[in-house]
Amino acid sequence: MNGSIRNIYCAGPLFNDAEKNEMKEISTVLKQHGFTVFLPHEDGLELAAYSQWLDRGSKILSNDIDKGIFALDVYLVTEWCDGIVVNLNGRVPDEGALVEAAIAWSRAKAIVIYKNDSRVLLPSGENPLVSGLSKFEIVKRIDQIPNAMEHALQQKNIDRQNQINIGKVIFDFVSEDTPQTERFAELEILLERLFGSGA
Repeated sequence: MNGSIRNIYCAGPLFNDAEKNEMKEISTVLKQHGFTVFLPHEDGLELAAYSQWLDRGSKILSNDIDKGIFALDVYLVTEWCDGIVVNLNGRVPDEGALVEAAIAWSRAKAIVIYKNDSRVLLPSGENPLVSGLSKFEIVKRIDQIPNAMEHALQQKNIDRQNQINIGKVIFDFVSEDTPQTERFAELEILLERLFGSGA
């Protein structure tokens, strides 16, 4: 590492022991590489942990716990962390983790997506609005996460503005009056020019 402490938020599913253990493994490998890590079910407010307490007649309402969780996570993602690791494993990605990732991207934080689950939404892979958050790079092994995070931390601001600029060019193209179905050849040329990935 560059001699500086980097704060990393770990986002992902936490609904059973297997998921919690996998998130713990991600946290552990990051800590072993010198990162400071926030793991929600160990370091924050976990709704499931408070359910029995709430059932015993606590004066705190579950809605207040919900508000506390939201406020804490928003602070951590927008202000505290330098980057976020998003665990996409599961039949569908955890919606809370996706919201945290979107907030992180909007704040130009470094994002690493981890997934070793073979289930995907689309034949081509993940939803592009998800995989695009990490420049379409998905880490498949936990031991690769620290290096991916170092790289993401170095590149975070460059890619975000570039994507906004490219999005503006594409918006101008799709905003023209001519139906898009009549302009596939033009679109192909435009995308090849923007991304350099022609066949």
